[in-house]
Amino acid sequence: MRAFFLFAALLPLLASASDAATPEPLRVRLATLEWPPYVGAELPGQGYAAEVVRAACARRGVEVQFELMPWARALMLGLRGDYAGVMPEYRNTRREAEFAFSASFPGGPIGLYRRRGEPIAYAVDPLTDLDGALRSIARYRIGVVRDYINNPTFDRADYLTREEAASDRVNLRKLAHGRVELAFADRWVAEYLLRTDPLLRTAGLEMLQPPIEEPALYVAWSRQSDSAAAARPACDEGLAELLRDGTIDELRKRHGLVPP
Repeated sequence: MRAFFLFAALLPLLASASDAATPEPLRVRLATLEWPPYVGAELPGQGYAAEVVRAACARRGVEVQFELMPWARALMLGLRGDYAGVMPEYRNTRREAEFAFSASFPGGPIGLYRRRGEPIAYAVDPLTDLDGALRSIARYRIGVVRDYINNPTFDRADYLTREEAASDRVNLRKLAHGRVELAFADRWVAEYLLRTDPLLRTAGLEMLQPPIEEPALYVAWSRQSDSAAAARPACDEGLAELLRDGTIDELRKRHGLVPP
């Protein structure tokens, strides 16, 4: 009986020791935006990019929480370390100076949309001479989304006339209503909006062919966040596993990021 009471007395200590031996998982918050089908509050798994990043980090015991907000605010809060990072992001020299980039994962084709039937076309192939192709359409007004990275050559082209919009949805609506002649967009984002937005379903918009690039996507980890410094290598290891075992290909298919 005495042994029983001794064992009972020791149980809280044993439980405490067990708890101490089990480390708390690393939890990080990432700032993002409503950018379907890559990210969206109402999408399955919060969207393709959210599922990729969550699954990659989970492979190494890192828990990720996404908080959606306007992209300009996400960048500001990520830059100062209020969040561990922002995603999904394209990579360029400006952002590389501000953030530490993750390993890459597949994105979608990007390019310019026009109203169907408009006689707008590249004079040369953008895949072999993008600067020349852009110069050939320089007389047209081009809609872009404020604070987005698009393509390095496109973003440096000071001979283009750009008009900013608050979102891809607004950008494509401006194109549909003739306020701009072209609009820069990711193919899968544009096609999602053309299917689901009542004001765009009959707009008759199409991408100039060929797309100018198919850039990879990244998590841009904050350089001011200790949790980001710990999470980045772990999540990169998990991402490499997802690429090897076919998980990312399955997620692309599940979210419709493949040609019909």
